Amino acid sequence: MFDYEKYFLQLPEPAIKHVLHFLRLPDLATLKETCPDLADLCDLEIRILDNEFTSRPFFQFERCVLEDGVNDVEIMPERQNASVTYYPGNQSVYLFGGETLGVREDGAPRATFNDLWRLDTGTMKWSRVIITSAPYPSPKCQASFVTWKDQLILCGGRAYHHDGRDTFFSEIHFFDVQTSTWNRGNFSPDLMPIGGHSAVVTENFMIMYGGFFEQPTQEQIETLFVVELREQVFHRVHLQKLPIEEDPDESPSQFPKFQWRKTKLVLIREGLLILTGELLPGDYGSSALIDFDPVDVTATWQWKRIETIGRWWRPKDWRDPRHPLHGYLPQERELMNAVENCSLPNYDFHQIAEVRNSRIVRLVSLGSVEKTSQMLRTSGRKDYDNLQTHYTEFCRQLNRHLEAEFENRMVLHAMSPDSEQLRKTSAVFEYQNIKCRIDGCFLAKQECSAVFRHGAPSFKVRVRIDEIEKNPKILNSDDFDKWELRQRIETTVNQLHSKFYQSGRMEQLAPRVPTRNSLLKRLSLYVTEIDSNVAIEDFNVLRWKVQPMQYPSPVETRDFSLVGAHHDVIMHAGLVKFNVTMKRMGQSVLMTPVSRIPTSPRNSRKKEKEAIERLLYTSNKQ
Repeated sequence: MFDYEKYFLQLPEPAIKHVLHFLRLPDLATLKETCPDLADLCDLEIRILDNEFTSRPFFQFERCVLEDGVNDVEIMPERQNASVTYYPGNQSVYLFGGETLGVREDGAPRATFNDLWRLDTGTMKWSRVIITSAPYPSPKCQASFVTWKDQLILCGGRAYHHDGRDTFFSEIHFFDVQTSTWNRGNFSPDLMPIGGHSAVVTENFMIMYGGFFEQPTQEQIETLFVVELREQVFHRVHLQKLPIEEDPDESPSQFPKFQWRKTKLVLIREGLLILTGELLPGDYGSSALIDFDPVDVTATWQWKRIETIGRWWRPKDWRDPRHPLHGYLPQERELMNAVENCSLPNYDFHQIAEVRNSRIVRLVSLGSVEKTSQMLRTSGRKDYDNLQTHYTEFCRQLNRHLEAEFENRMVLHAMSPDSEQLRKTSAVFEYQNIKCRIDGCFLAKQECSAVFRHGAPSFKVRVRIDEIEKNPKILNSDDFDKWELRQRIETTVNQLHSKFYQSGRMEQLAPRVPTRNSLLKRLSLYVTEIDSNVAIEDFNVLRWKVQPMQYPSPVETRDFSLVGAHHDVIMHAGLVKFNVTMKRMGQSVLMTPVSRIPTSPRNSRKKEKEAIERLLYTSNKQ
């Protein structure tokens, strides 16, 4: 046990403040609770974090994985479309439900969950919340999940029925964090079945928008669903346009035609909302600012349309040569509009998280970088190229090693076909920080004719990549990098099988890896900031700014969960697709605000820990 009274408290106060400056909010909260002597300094550092929020506009990615040798951590089943919320009382993220990835092999629909998990944002480890008594929410996905005082509110949701149809829910459950129990609300009138919607809470209401409607009417598009949480009463609120002077040269603005399940409702302050997200084809670049009475739900709710730029960049006018429908006949455009989405290529990345301090609301979203924006990829290209050079050298050395082994086995088989060495079918190869095992790499001579008749030999590649600290040019890898490397190793083995066993298939001789550069298959951050005290008449533009591509940032992931946790943003779960499905789940990505564009892909928390250890060692030595 570290004796902080003997060592840490003896440091000069500037040294202690310097150490605390490396910590995030959950670390400061834990330290404040366990070390009462440091409570005042921790409170000061928390206030400094709030004040420095605006000076840290960039985010640094950190993929959180289990450390080697850790066996006491629960593993969450892989899933997508889960519901998440942040509870500041214990600095934790709660995740409910979701659905399994893809379709089952027998063609049956995806299964849904009704389990609850908690992420400790200090340790970044998940643990399942044990619920000991009924009622339990139904298994479902795409439900809204929000925090209200000391409770979490779960509303609506969707699940697959056994006959393949979607089932929607109208139930609302309240989760008591202190007692770990669910309670079902009893609302009047009953809430309509809904799923895929967005929700926020104020002091008195839960406000919802969107959901699944095949062809929503204009009246539905301009309607909010409001729940009085104390009285448990449900209302529909029809929005009215804010009376502002229109430009006589422009047509009167209509309420933006949002994609209902791809919108985000954000509370700027009590009495002011913003609704933003993807829009239907033919309606582009807009968000809705909504003014309401934070006390009286029956008062008039008014809206104002504001321009939104930088996030979904598809041109507004199909006559623009850059528009995907430019040059098509009217009937062809009408047909394609039924399936095309207005926000290509970002229609699969509609998730938005919000973080804030006392003055600023920051919205954060993940999406693809426009292909023409090569400058945004410059910062990550060198890192990726260094990694690919390392992989290429590994495969070259592996090819030399395996080719020599194949030749030795051929000679040995001719001289001593019953040799024990020929019974070995696996190959193990290690180069720098990469170690791979190939089960079924080698075959006995008598097996070759059978393999030739029935196709290429069957083998399995396992790869382990350790971190390297001595060589700064070699980077730590993530799942996508390992998948690329496995594809290249499989190609190397297939080529050797074709040469020595004459059994390789031509389609297996070319590596099934992404088109270079795979930075094209990674996501970048889009950020916009809103003054929480802005006057409604002065708010006219929502401007998103894309941040330069980092390496390694998350790969293109569909149906993931994104949530703000104090000033941090956390991404979890989802489905990765490229050529074949990569079922990547079980890791979380932490995005921490920083003052400069991150240039190093090294583990930032490890660097912080090393800096603190150096400071403690130096101070104690003195």
